[in-house]
Amino acid sequence: MVPPAVVPLALIAIGVPALARLATGRPRSLALTWLAALAAVAAAQVAGELSGIRIGVLGDAHLAFAAVAAALTSALVALKERASPAR
Repeated sequence: MVPPAVVPLALIAIGVPALARLATGRPRSLALTWLAALAAVAAAQVAGELSGIRIGVLGDAHLAFAAVAAALTSALVALKERASPAR
């Protein structure tokens, strides 16, 4: 059974990179971006718990932190792809 607070965080980690790819065509490596976004969302959740900041409306699920972390991760992967030479 998955804790209810994890579900919206996972949806954010999957949805934000997919939206970025839909809007810009990047990042091309969506699976890598999803993995990195899941890690960033988990780190944002831990940081939010440790700091004691309560922004989200879903109890302890810090949706704003998670969305920002997933967006930054998507942007970083897209920038890295752009900087690397095309194969």
